[in-house]
Amino acid sequence: MKAVPLFLILSLGLPGLADAQDPGKEVIGQVRTEVLFGTNGSGSPLGDGISSVSGEEKVRLQKVTKLEAYRNFLKLGSVEQDILKGYKSWAQPLRNSQALMLTFQPQATIKESRKLRLDVEYWQKSKMALRWDRVFEVGKKVYLVGPAWRDGNLIITVELVSLGKKR
Repeated sequence: MKAVPLFLILSLGLPGLADAQDPGKEVIGQVRTEVLFGTNGSGSPLGDGISSVSGEEKVRLQKVTKLEAYRNFLKLGSVEQDILKGYKSWAQPLRNSQALMLTFQPQATIKESRKLRLDVEYWQKSKMALRWDRVFEVGKKVYLVGPAWRDGNLIITVELVSLGKKR
């Protein structure tokens, strides 16, 4: 019988074994993020794929005390992203653009209440610009006031879509 070199056995391994052994890569939930823009202008120069928010959401946004009283609120983009147990998860709410990115890193779950404390970071052109540490509840949208932009203000919405049980 021929001896098989150990390095060959190790290099063939089992597909996905390395990922399965890293508990930090376990998906513990999913988050939906949106980038909104509050402005008194029309928003038409922003291009295609931009839509106005619903009337109900506009009323909710006009009640946010940290925002100027804007007449128009536009949805620039959104994405749903998995949350990993032990790593930052990156979200790209504006398709094909790395000019604006978000990261999510879980800090603690609040048992029996379907809540998760997350560090949320807003990255602009590869530099962290803002950071929030908030508790998010499944199904409840949280509005985070972002930076001033053009003739208005960016608003980041974060909604915990689902939360699995940690093992």
